Formats: sequence, structure tokens, C-alpha cells
Amino acid sequence: MKIAIIGSGLSGLTAAAYLAQKGHDVTIFEQYNRIGGVTAPLEKNGYKWDLGQLIIEGLGPNEPLGLILSELGIINFKIEREDRGYVFPSFEINKPSQYEGFKWRLNYLKNIFPEDSEGLEQYWKDYINFTRLMTYARRMERNSGMKSFHWKMRLFMKLLTSGLFSKKDWSAMKLMNHYFSNESLQLVFISIIADFFTPPSKFLGLGVFSLNPEAIYDKRMPKLIDKNTEQLYHYNILGGISKMVDAFVERIKTLGGTIKLNTSIKKILIENNKVQGIRDDQGTTYSADIVIASGSIKKTFFELVGNDYLTEDFIEKVNTLKLMESVFMVHLGINQRYNLSKYNQGYTVRYFYGIDTTKELENEIKKEREGFYHEGEKGFVVHIPTFHSPEMAPKGYHAMTIYTICPNKLNEGTWKERKEEFSDKLLKYAEEYFPGIREHIDTREIVTPKDFRMRTYSDHHAFGGLAPYMDNPTISFNTPIEGLWFIGAESESGGGVSNVIPGAYKTAKEIDNLS
Repeated sequence: MKIAIIGSGLSGLTAAAYLAQKGHDVTIFEQYNRIGGVTAPLEKNGYKWDLGQLIIEGLGPNEPLGLILSELGIINFKIEREDRGYVFPSFEINKPSQYEGFKWRLNYLKNIFPEDSEGLEQYWKDYINFTRLMTYARRMERNSGMKSFHWKMRLFMKLLTSGLFSKKDWSAMKLMNHYFSNESLQLVFISIIADFFTPPSKFLGLGVFSLNPEAIYDKRMPKLIDKNTEQLYHYNILGGISKMVDAFVERIKTLGGTIKLNTSIKKILIENNKVQGIRDDQGTTYSADIVIASGSIKKTFFELVGNDYLTEDFIEKVNTLKLMESVFMVHLGINQRYNLSKYNQGYTVRYFYGIDTTKELENEIKKEREGFYHEGEKGFVVHIPTFHSPEMAPKGYHAMTIYTICPNKLNEGTWKERKEEFSDKLLKYAEEYFPGIREHIDTREIVTPKDFRMRTYSDHHAFGGLAPYMDNPTISFNTPIEGLWFIGAESESGGGVSNVIPGAYKTAKEIDNLS
């Protein structure tokens, strides 16, 4: 089949690699001047910074993403395990110098919050049960026939007997109230929900266990934490995530696929509710049996398809989808006279929070969604890729990124007008933890939501795509238009590399089965 793929993010690249490997005629159309969407890097003065997901879950051998990439022949990049640190207003969570076992973090929290020791033990028990369920689910998907059925039955029985089934409809807020009385302790487990722009009262409770794999706090942990209970590791891609993009591009081209840059698609051509092809901004038409679109859901259906081909119910569903908001990034080149490792405790990724309770988290997410940017006061993330990939900066220097969640559009002013002001404020907050760092900045590059909108060809930049609200609808990969498929962070897979790659892989398999 002749297949046109709109967008060269990781979802589009995954679909292209699978379908090209199956012998289909595949062309990717990318409106930007680089391949990779938000996983294409930013480069200047010998520095290289990632824009997209910084550490990725499940890339190792026999892990979900690792298995998919191996099957696709995407192997020409290197990875290493990574963990991350957390800093809260009144305490920090840093791994001990000597490994202290699976429960070191919980034991540390018991010392700070002794009143919730029993709740921490109950949380651990449920974490083990949840991790075992996820292990069963992965084995069920990996196998077929009776083996798959075996793991499916074990999953079902474990769900019924673990006590988790009664919590399946709980929100994260309700789950935290069930375990802990102290709101600062609750925040330890759900602070990262801020990245999803989803209030704890609207985030699925069992998802908290997915966000808190113990191995993310200490990469020295063994994968197997109990019988049939395997954690997934998180990984750095050495040289930056663009190395994985490069491996995709090499594979797709080897398989005969084509990638067209600087080619903006303006229309998906449809006749009798069936895809016929696409037309670009120069008026050039490309015929296609299948069109796979990724990126902005509203641009795809309201502009490239058009309301005339959509039902009122479908239009309403798209309009009611809740998307995440954006991020504000300050990328820095730091000279060799500054000891970054000392101040960041050796972590490549470290979260710094300026809030202390779950109520603050709930309120701040609401304010961000209304366009009120916290300017870094409520928290930020620091990423230093040169700790694992020194080649991402000139010799002896460091590449460093400080970023915060932020509204896609501001309540007051524009990102273009205020980006320098916000950069200075963010650096001021960062300097509380990295004293004197501004004196050691060699290069500074600012990336705003407006810049991300240009990269992603969207009116609303959603850093992680769909917001995981409990009541948020989704749009199926297989759309109401025959031959049109929709993948990526705003599709039913949701965002994040660990979601979009499997989602695109699944979609590509379905498409291949049609031929």
C-alpha cells in the first residue's frame, strides 16, 4: 500500500519503520526543518539540548519499548539507566551513598513522617501488587495462545484478590487520603502530576503507582522485587534523544522509506468518506491508500479534514478533549569553573518544588490552566545531559536545561514580550540551589510555548498531549474516515515516549493486516 504519514515525531517514525519493514511504500511529511518533532534537539555554539522527554521508561532489553525497537531494527544508539532526585521546601529525597534495599525511600519517609508509618507500609503492599499486575499484563501482551490466556487469568485473579479492584475508580487525592494524613507526604507521591496539568482530584489513583516506580529513585535496584514482580527502569539515551531519532531515520531510509522536510500538509483529500491522498502548501498532491496523521488533533480534523466530513458528535468530542499545557525552557552552557555535580547531587534530572501540600498542587494546576504562570516560584526541573554525554557541550563545559510547566498562552502579555523577564526570574529561583551560577553562563537559549507551537504545527502546545483526567474522552487511532488513522500524544495512546511508540506500533500492525 502507498502510505503517507504526517509528522516525524516518534509516533510517525515508529509507524513508518514498521510499515516500511513490511514492504509498504511509505513517505513521511514534516513541516519543520528537522526530523523528530519535539525530540529534535536544540543546538548552538557547540552545545546540544533535548526538548522532549528527558529520561525514558522501558528502553532496556526485554522491556516494552526495547522489544518494539529491536523488532524494528532500531538499534544504533546507546542507553544507560538513570534515576532522579527530589527537593521539597523542608526536605530532600536523595539516594543513599550505599544501596540500602528496595524500601530505603519508604524507611526514610517514615523517619520524617512517623505518624504515617502504617500508611507507608500499606502503600508498599499495594505498590507490590500493582507492579505484579503490570508484570502479568506485559507477559500477556508478549505471548499468544494459551500462554497469553494463562497470564490473563493470573492478572484477573490477582486484581480481584489484591484489594486494588476496590480502588480502581479512586482519584489520586482519594488514594493519598487513604494512605496518609500528612499532606506534605502525600505530595511526595503525586507532585509529578503537575507535569500532566491534571489536578489530583481528577487523576486516576492507581496511576500514582505507575508514576512512582521505586527504581526511578535508585537505579541500583534489581528489576525483580518479588516473585513475578518486575519494575521497569528509566534510561538516558547517550548523546541525547535525537540519537534514537537518527537511528529511526537510518532504518526507514534503508528500508526504502522517504522523508520530506519543510513540507506542510494543508489538506487530507477525501472522497466518499475515503482517503485519496494529501495536498501540501505548494499545491502539490500526493495520492495515498492510507494517511496516518499525528500532532494537533484540532488541526488534523478541523483544518486538514474539515467539518463537512465529521459528525456533530465527533466534533463535540474533539472540542471537549482536555490537553496539557506547555513548558518554558532556559537552556544554558555552563563553564568548567562551576561545580554542577556538587549542587545537583550528581543527578542528571532533579525536581525542585516550591509547594508543600496537595491543596497547593490542586490550586496551582487550576491557575496554570487559566493562564497564570508561576514563573518558577512553585517549582522547576534541572536536566544536565553532559553528566552522561559530555559530547553535548564543548570540552570541559556543561549543557544544562532548567524548565517549568507553564500555560500555553499567558493571561497577561505574550511569551515573545516576556520571555527574557521570565528567564531572568527562573534563573533567580534556580540560584537558590545553584549559588552564583549566573556568573558562569557561557550560552543561554530560551524556548517558549510559542516556539513549541512552531515546531509542532499547532495552535495549542500540549507538552504531553492529552491530559490524563479521569473523565477525558479519547479519539481512536482508527478514525471515522476510511483510510485515515490518528496517532501521537493527542490520540488514544496519550503522550510520552512510552505511550506513543507502542500506540503507533499497534496502529501500524492493524494497517498492515488490512493489506
